[in-house]
This record gives sequence, structure tokens and C-alpha cells, in this order.
Amino acid sequence: MERDELLLLGRIDGKLDGISKHLQAQDERLDKIDGRLRAVEQKAAVIGAASGGAMSLGVALIVEGMKHWLGRGGPGSGP
Repeated sequence: MERDELLLLGRIDGKLDGISKHLQAQDERLDKIDGRLRAVEQKAAVIGAASGGAMSLGVALIVEGMKHWLGRGGPGSGP
């Protein structure tokens, strides 16, 4: 009976080693994916900030243009 138990323990140990190696490979893969995703997120943040700044500048220019236009009399005021 002792021999069977030792064989069983050996099989269990081998399976645990296989699972451990598989988990290590998954961890390495996830680290690579995380690095790529972080780079994409950083680029998206920069692009988002730049486009937000450009939009706010554009809206501010439109508002100021409208103020200036309305200050001169608005539509139908002529040249």
C-alpha cells in the first residue's frame, strides 16, 4: 500500500509542478499585456487632454466672436 501512496504523491507533485509552470507563464503574459495597455492608456490621455484643450479654445473663440459681433449690432446692422 505504501508504494501506491508514494506513486500517487509523485503524480500529484508532478501535476502541481505543471500547474505552477503554467501560472508563471500566464503571469509573464499578463505583465506584457499590462505594459502594452499602459502605453495605450497614456497615449489616449495625452490625446484626450490635447483635444479637450483645442475644443475649449475653439469654444472660447466662438463666444468672443459672438460677443464682438453682437456688440456691433448683430444681424442686419450692415457694414
